[in-house]
Amino acid sequence: MLWILAGIMVLVLIDLIKAILGPTAIDRILSINAITSKIIVIILLIAFVRTEYGFTDIAIVFMLCSFVSGLWILNVLTPGNWKFKMRALRNLETEKKEGVSDD
Repeated sequence: MLWILAGIMVLVLIDLIKAILGPTAIDRILSINAITSKIIVIILLIAFVRTEYGFTDIAIVFMLCSFVSGLWILNVLTPGNWKFKMRALRNLETEKKEGVSDD
């Protein structure tokens, strides 16, 4: 068990180096997401070994927080890319604006 945790920590350090040296912001975000995934695995392994399954709640909350923060960071870094680009979706938006109310 100790060897598994040590191996995961080595992988976390490699991801941390990639997060520091990554040339673009997307590389850094992917590295941070990989680090949080490995930390979640470490928390779940500790919960399994100690048979204290309250740690699984902590892992789930940590997972949800990392997912939401990753989406928020992507929204901040790429604000113009989140709009619909498909022609059919734009047609649906214009039809709704043109007049028929949903009363």
